[in-house]
Amino acid sequence: MAQHRRTTSSGGEVKVKQLDWLQHSLCKDADVEFSWTEEEMADLYNTSFIIAADVCYDDELTDGFFRTLYCLCSCFPHSCAVFISIEKRFNFTLRHMDISCDAYNHFKHCLSQLQDMQDGCCRFKVERVSLNFSQFLLYERVEQLELWQLSATRLPPEKAKSGSDLPSS
Repeated sequence: MAQHRRTTSSGGEVKVKQLDWLQHSLCKDADVEFSWTEEEMADLYNTSFIIAADVCYDDELTDGFFRTLYCLCSCFPHSCAVFISIEKRFNFTLRHMDISCDAYNHFKHCLSQLQDMQDGCCRFKVERVSLNFSQFLLYERVEQLELWQLSATRLPPEKAKSGSDLPSS
């Protein structure tokens, strides 16, 4: 169960909030669990890293995730690190009449679009992270598991172009 607010031993704060990738605004309804207050919305601009796991298995939601990620990182006044874990899921598809990883392929296409984007307020560097580090949590590290790091860097105002959006596929 996710905790609404947790203070870590280092004095930092972890907040869990609702973020619907298909909506254009944040949920501010006080009656909804994990909704946003005005203060939290203002504090969102202090975000230094984003963690996402098991989020890219439906093309429409994957597109929404990457649009949201781009919009958030474009609003931050500083660089931001994004970590995404994904497991390649092999499925038999009627379209290919074979086993394929269509959702994973779409995820990789979105990563490529984000990295190749030439207009906008920030640049993204995309790197696959090697999984040869020590395992501190109990989980099965399968061969199909991948970890990706995206480094979002704010462009100087003279290089930034306004009105850009993540291209749809």
